[in-house]
Parts: sequence; structure tokens; C-alpha cells
Amino acid sequence: MRDTGELTDKIAGAVSALTGLRLESSIKDGVRLPWPSRSTAIDLGDGLVEIRVVATTLPLPPLLESVTAAVEPLLADTRWSGATVRLVVTQLDASALGAGP
Repeated sequence: MRDTGELTDKIAGAVSALTGLRLESSIKDGVRLPWPSRSTAIDLGDGLVEIRVVATTLPLPPLLESVTAAVEPLLADTRWSGATVRLVVTQLDASALGAGP
């Protein structure tokens, strides 16, 4: 892995391929943008990979497991190998409660 941007792109792609969640939208100058930005939805810290998402289905535990299963292999052979993967659910979409379209 050449840089953090490349790893962040791979994580974003893996998470985006999963059903039941989407990356959190970006906020710029106090305005929520309608698309996710890898730089605001994913943080690579010391021993921690934090991913902010909107849940579109319930229950949450299977979503957590699917994200971890998708992301951990991407971290192998990087300085984040063995890092904690933290999924932060920033919103619960109304469709998760059966109230959406």
C-alpha cells in the first residue's frame, strides 16, 4: 500500500459494496453534501480505523461483522494490521425502521 489515500479508497469501496449501510455524507462549510467523501467518512489513526456510516437496515450487529470482515483483509501488510475497526453509525435511515419508501 503506497499511501493512506489508497487504503482509504479501498476501504470506501469495500464498505460501499456492502448492503445495509452507506458511508456518511460529507459536511463542508456547515452544509451537508449529498455524497460521501473518503476524507470525512474514514479515519486512519494509531491502531484505529474509524468508519462513519448511515445504517439502512437493522439489526446492527450483522452490519458490524460484515464491515469488519470486509475491511480487516485490506489492513493486512499495512501499519494498520491488527488495528481496531470502529464502525460509527451516525444516522439510522428511516427505511431501517420500515418507514421509508
